[in-house]
Amino acid sequence: MPLDFGLPDMDVGFGLFGVDAAAFGYDGVASDAAAGLSPVVGAGDGSGGGGDVLLYCDGGGGEDGEEERRRRLRRKISNRESARRSRARRRQRVEELERAADELRAERRALASRLDATARRALAVRGANARLHAEAGVLRRRLGEAQRNATVLIGLSRLLRSTANGAHGGAAPAQLSNGGVASLMT
Repeated sequence: MPLDFGLPDMDVGFGLFGVDAAAFGYDGVASDAAAGLSPVVGAGDGSGGGGDVLLYCDGGGGEDGEEERRRRLRRKISNRESARRSRARRRQRVEELERAADELRAERRALASRLDATARRALAVRGANARLHAEAGVLRRRLGEAQRNATVLIGLSRLLRSTANGAHGGAAPAQLSNGGVASLMT
Protein backbone atom coordinates (compact mmCIF):
# COMPACT_ATOMS: atom_id res chain seq x y z
CA MET A 1 0.00 0.00 0.00
CA PRO A 2 1.68 3.20 -1.12
CA LEU A 3 1.94 6.12 1.25
CA ASP A 4 0.30 9.24 -0.16
CA PHE A 5 1.13 12.50 1.58
CA GLY A 6 -0.27 14.69 -1.21
CA LEU A 7 3.26 15.75 -2.21
CA PRO A 8 4.78 15.45 -5.66
CA ASP A 9 6.88 12.34 -6.13
CA MET A 10 10.53 12.88 -5.32
CA ASP A 11 13.47 10.92 -4.05
CA VAL A 12 15.36 12.36 -1.13
CA GLY A 13 19.10 11.89 -0.72
CA PHE A 14 21.98 13.87 0.70
CA GLY A 15 22.20 17.19 -1.12
CA LEU A 16 18.87 16.71 -2.87
CA PHE A 17 16.41 17.70 -0.13
CA GLY A 18 13.52 19.65 -1.60
CA VAL A 19 14.96 19.52 -5.14
CA ASP A 20 13.46 17.72 -8.10
CA ALA A 21 16.00 14.93 -8.51
CA ALA A 22 14.99 14.19 -12.11
CA ALA A 23 16.01 17.71 -13.15
CA PHE A 24 19.61 16.76 -12.29
CA GLY A 25 19.57 13.43 -14.11
CA TYR A 26 18.81 11.41 -11.00
CA ASP A 27 16.76 8.45 -12.15
CA GLY A 28 16.08 6.76 -8.83
CA VAL A 29 16.92 3.29 -7.68
CA ALA A 30 19.37 2.21 -10.38
CA SER A 31 21.70 5.16 -9.89
CA ASP A 32 21.34 4.87 -6.08
CA ALA A 33 22.68 1.35 -6.13
CA ALA A 34 25.57 2.43 -8.33
CA ALA A 35 26.39 5.27 -5.92
CA GLY A 36 26.44 2.91 -2.96
CA LEU A 37 23.28 4.33 -1.37
CA SER A 38 20.91 1.94 0.31
CA PRO A 39 17.21 2.58 0.96
CA VAL A 40 16.39 3.31 4.60
CA VAL A 41 12.63 3.86 4.49
CA GLY A 42 10.55 3.17 1.43
CA ALA A 43 7.14 2.38 0.11
CA GLY A 44 6.17 0.75 -3.13
CA ASP A 45 8.17 -1.65 -5.28
CA GLY A 46 11.34 0.43 -5.47
CA SER A 47 11.10 1.02 -9.23
CA GLY A 48 11.20 4.77 -8.80
CA GLY A 49 7.92 5.08 -10.67
CA GLY A 50 4.78 6.89 -9.56
CA GLY A 51 3.88 6.58 -5.90
CA ASP A 52 7.30 5.43 -4.67
CA VAL A 53 8.82 7.45 -1.84
CA LEU A 54 12.28 6.29 -0.84
CA LEU A 55 14.68 7.83 1.61
CA TYR A 56 18.34 7.06 1.02
CA CYS A 57 21.42 7.50 3.06
CA ASP A 58 25.03 7.36 2.13
CA GLY A 59 26.31 3.96 3.22
CA GLY A 60 29.85 5.25 3.38
CA GLY A 61 31.26 4.13 0.05
CA GLY A 62 34.60 5.97 0.19
CA GLU A 63 37.39 6.93 2.55
CA ASP A 64 35.55 10.10 3.55
CA GLY A 65 32.39 8.07 4.17
CA GLU A 66 34.25 5.59 6.35
CA GLU A 67 35.80 8.42 8.38
CA GLU A 68 32.34 10.05 8.73
CA ARG A 69 30.92 6.71 9.91
CA ARG A 70 33.72 6.34 12.49
CA ARG A 71 33.27 9.91 13.64
CA ARG A 72 29.52 9.37 14.08
CA LEU A 73 30.15 6.10 15.89
CA ARG A 74 32.65 7.80 18.22
CA ARG A 75 30.18 10.64 18.84
CA LYS A 76 27.38 8.14 19.52
CA ILE A 77 29.59 6.23 21.98
CA SER A 78 30.71 9.49 23.58
CA ASN A 79 27.11 10.68 23.88
CA ARG A 80 26.03 7.38 25.45
CA GLU A 81 28.92 7.53 27.93
CA SER A 82 28.11 11.16 28.72
CA ALA A 83 24.45 10.25 29.26
CA ARG A 84 25.51 7.34 31.51
CA ARG A 85 27.73 9.67 33.57
CA SER A 86 24.92 12.23 33.72
CA ARG A 87 22.48 9.58 34.99
CA ALA A 88 25.06 8.44 37.56
CA ARG A 89 25.60 12.03 38.73
CA ARG A 90 21.83 12.55 38.94
CA ARG A 91 21.42 9.31 40.95
CA GLN A 92 24.26 10.37 43.25
CA ARG A 93 22.71 13.83 43.72
CA VAL A 94 19.31 12.27 44.48
CA GLU A 95 20.94 9.96 47.03
CA GLU A 96 22.75 12.94 48.61
CA LEU A 97 19.50 14.90 48.76
CA GLU A 98 17.69 11.91 50.30
CA ARG A 99 20.43 11.59 52.94
CA ALA A 100 20.25 15.33 53.64
CA ALA A 101 16.45 15.10 53.92
CA ASP A 102 16.78 12.18 56.35
CA GLU A 103 19.30 14.15 58.43
CA LEU A 104 17.01 17.19 58.46
CA ARG A 105 14.05 15.03 59.52
CA ALA A 106 16.13 13.55 62.36
CA GLU A 107 17.26 17.03 63.39
CA ARG A 108 13.65 18.24 63.30
CA ARG A 109 12.58 15.33 65.54
CA ALA A 110 15.43 16.09 67.98
CA LEU A 111 14.52 19.79 68.05
CA ALA A 112 10.84 18.97 68.57
CA SER A 113 11.82 16.70 71.47
CA ARG A 114 13.98 19.45 72.98
CA LEU A 115 11.16 21.95 72.52
CA ASP A 116 8.71 19.62 74.30
CA ALA A 117 11.16 19.11 77.18
CA THR A 118 11.77 22.87 77.42
CA ALA A 119 8.03 23.56 77.39
CA ARG A 120 7.53 21.02 80.22
CA ARG A 121 10.35 22.63 82.22
CA ALA A 122 8.91 26.10 81.61
CA LEU A 123 5.50 24.90 82.81
CA ALA A 124 7.09 23.42 85.94
CA VAL A 125 9.02 26.65 86.56
CA ARG A 126 5.84 28.73 86.14
CA GLY A 127 4.07 26.45 88.63
CA ALA A 128 6.93 26.72 91.10
CA ASN A 129 7.01 30.50 90.59
CA ALA A 130 3.28 30.77 91.31
CA ARG A 131 3.70 28.60 94.43
CA LEU A 132 6.65 30.71 95.63
CA HIS A 133 4.71 33.90 94.92
CA ALA A 134 1.84 32.61 97.06
CA GLU A 135 4.28 31.63 99.83
CA ALA A 136 5.85 35.09 99.64
CA GLY A 137 2.39 36.63 100.14
CA VAL A 138 1.77 34.45 103.16
CA LEU A 139 5.21 35.28 104.58
CA ARG A 140 4.61 39.02 104.03
CA ARG A 141 1.35 38.80 105.96
CA ARG A 142 3.04 36.87 108.76
CA LEU A 143 5.91 39.37 108.80
CA GLY A 144 3.42 42.24 109.05
CA GLU A 145 1.70 40.50 111.97
CA ALA A 146 5.06 39.83 113.64
CA GLN A 147 6.06 43.48 113.21
CA ARG A 148 2.75 44.61 114.75
CA ASN A 149 3.24 42.18 117.63
CA ALA A 150 6.82 43.39 118.11
CA THR A 151 5.59 47.00 118.17
CA VAL A 152 3.02 46.07 120.78
CA LEU A 153 5.63 44.20 122.83
CA ILE A 154 8.08 47.07 122.64
CA GLY A 155 5.33 49.42 123.75
CA LEU A 156 4.38 47.13 126.62
CA SER A 157 7.99 46.72 127.60
CA ARG A 158 8.41 50.48 127.76
CA LEU A 159 5.19 50.77 129.70
CA LEU A 160 6.35 48.17 132.17
CA ARG A 161 9.68 49.86 132.63
CA SER A 162 8.13 53.23 133.15
CA THR A 163 5.64 51.91 135.67
CA ALA A 164 8.28 49.84 137.41
CA ASN A 165 10.51 52.85 137.80
CA GLY A 166 7.73 55.22 138.55
CA ALA A 167 4.80 55.58 140.96
CA HIS A 168 4.33 52.03 142.15
CA GLY A 169 7.66 51.68 143.71
CA GLY A 170 8.96 48.92 141.57
CA ALA A 171 5.92 46.65 141.65
CA ALA A 172 4.32 45.59 138.37
CA PRO A 173 0.64 46.25 137.95
CA ALA A 174 -1.50 43.21 138.77
CA GLN A 175 -3.13 42.93 135.39
CA LEU A 176 0.23 42.74 133.59
CA SER A 177 1.92 40.37 136.03
CA ASN A 178 -0.79 37.69 135.87
CA GLY A 179 -0.25 36.75 132.18
CA GLY A 180 -1.62 39.97 130.76
CA VAL A 181 1.37 40.47 128.46
CA ALA A 182 1.11 36.95 127.12
CA SER A 183 -2.55 37.47 126.36
CA LEU A 184 -1.71 40.62 124.36
CA MET A 185 0.72 38.72 122.14
CA THR A 186 -1.76 36.18 120.82
